[in-house]
Amino acid sequence: MQHKSSKRIYDYWNKVRDGRFAPNRFEIEPVMISDLLPDVFILECGDSSTYRFRLAGTRLCEALGHELRGRNLLDYWNADDREAVRNLLHNVAKDGAGAVMEFTCRNGDREYAAFEMVVLPLVHTGQTVSRMLGSVGALKQPYWIGSIELRQLSLTSFDLVWPDRQPAQLIALEEPPVPADRQTQSAQGVRPHLRVLEGGLSTRSD
Repeated sequence: MQHKSSKRIYDYWNKVRDGRFAPNRFEIEPVMISDLLPDVFILECGDSSTYRFRLAGTRLCEALGHELRGRNLLDYWNADDREAVRNLLHNVAKDGAGAVMEFTCRNGDREYAAFEMVVLPLVHTGQTVSRMLGSVGALKQPYWIGSIELRQLSLTSFDLVWPDRQPAQLIALEEPPVPADRQTQSAQGVRPHLRVLEGGLSTRSD
């Protein structure tokens, strides 16, 4: 992560997460990230190809030239990038990863700007990820951002960030063997312990 807003929202999300797979949507307090709100968004997860904006900050809406609420994030990418972003968001939802994406987009005069986006999982109801918290920050701030509509988002690089150093599904419960001299004891006294299975740390495409 390069942008200060990406780092701050990740640190806040991880603090609220407190070792769990993901924090609850209602645990996110806007007042704690009030200065970041113009760049912050929340996605609602539909099917594997639908991640609609529930909320989007004013600066993000101004950069793209319209209100984002109800629009699908995947619609802003070309076909090749759309598939890559879809796979990243799938990892966020299923594995508890954070996705960090760098992308460029241009205005009508074909001038380019570079941005960083971070997307993090949230639990809304039940135990599955149905919301995502994110932010977008300009890595370079051209004078015209916010006054000229941006077009053609192009993915330039990405990372998956594992807050617990591995995908969530690789943390498995394992019951230890019962010593022979304790096999007659009640099973109530036997507690499982956590075993961490080794896995990849990140995926990058440049």
